[in-house]
Amino acid sequence: MNEPSKIKATNSEARQSARPANMSDRRLRFATIAGGIIAAIGVWICATLANAQQPVLKISNLGTNHFSVLITNGISTTNYTLFWTPALQDQNYPWEVLGIGNVGETNFTIDGNGWDTGFFKVLLGTDFDGDGVPEWMDAQPANPAVGILSVTIDSPTNGMVFQ
Repeated sequence: MNEPSKIKATNSEARQSARPANMSDRRLRFATIAGGIIAAIGVWICATLANAQQPVLKISNLGTNHFSVLITNGISTTNYTLFWTPALQDQNYPWEVLGIGNVGETNFTIDGNGWDTGFFKVLLGTDFDGDGVPEWMDAQPANPAVGILSVTIDSPTNGMVFQ
């Protein structure tokens, strides 16, 4: 009669020693699946950004040398930078930053006083000068030697609040 209880103990011990291996296998499977899902999401995000529609501009004369530049298929989750040049493909007239929109902004009003001709383009959520700072944070968006805009107020130091 001692023999069957010894077998039960042996079976119980076998089940307990098998649990950690099963738990380890489950964790490994879970980690593999989770890693695959994260990788798939990353690929989807990259593909979505790469396939973003090119902005289409609608330029309207508002009178008295003012113009409206509207991005007709704008994306609400990014910003645009508006550029201008008086001549295309001329090194004497490089593209100049004319305006930097806020996130979701797709309409720019331009004062064209003094311009006989002009060409416009917009870039999607860019870092035009390649300094690693997004346009909306860049102190000079067309100058790679200047980075993030930072303002330090040394005086007054009496706790005054500026409005």
